[in-house]
Amino acid sequence: MDPSGRFDFAAAYDELNPGRDDHLFYRSLADEAGATRVLDLGCGTGTLTRALAAPGRAAVGIDPDASMLGVAREQPGAALVDWRLGHSDRADTGSADFAVVTGHAAQVFRDDEEWARALADLHRALVPGGVLAFESRNPAARAWEGWTRAETLRFAGPVEFWHETAWVSLPLVAYDTLTRDPRTGAETSDRDILAFREAAALVRSLEDAGFSVIHEYGDWQRATPAADSPEIILVAQRP
Repeated sequence: MDPSGRFDFAAAYDELNPGRDDHLFYRSLADEAGATRVLDLGCGTGTLTRALAAPGRAAVGIDPDASMLGVAREQPGAALVDWRLGHSDRADTGSADFAVVTGHAAQVFRDDEEWARALADLHRALVPGGVLAFESRNPAARAWEGWTRAETLRFAGPVEFWHETAWVSLPLVAYDTLTRDPRTGAETSDRDILAFREAAALVRSLEDAGFSVIHEYGDWQRATPAADSPEIILVAQRP
């Protein structure tokens, strides 16, 4: 908990999300693309951003959450990254040859116009031939049905942490993130709303922004998409 008694989600984020297969996927993709300048939009605590940064490869991490960036700046290797507080408009024109939007952050853009602006900024930030990759949960897999205390309960130290679906009105799904500290009985609840876009809509949004989709996968092992694939993973290129 922070001094106000609220659960410090930023500080606990990496503890709550260990062993990220998505990070291995994006790191491999960056290596295959021969990336030398990477952009991580919605970088959070920056675990992937720092992993992408390396000798001969510059990295920029952008996030609107100051607390997340505060954690990111304190981690080993943070000095190799250019951390920026804000949104997609903080990306410099022609500054990257590889860009990612990970952690299902693409679903945070609930409004189609807002998502289109983010894609336009990413297109502007990439050089010709640059690659953009991101994922979104496949609505057909109905992930929200598993967002219950029984299915999502995790622990940050002694603090209980879980999700519960509040309502579903596709393409939007609202869910609550709840915590309970058994030592004090302190509880928190925060609501978020995500957009579950169909694959066809995501592909169309990329094409409208000037990208060409070059790969589509259904999971982090690069499986061919199926109706019930858990993920819609898209890799696109700026011509």
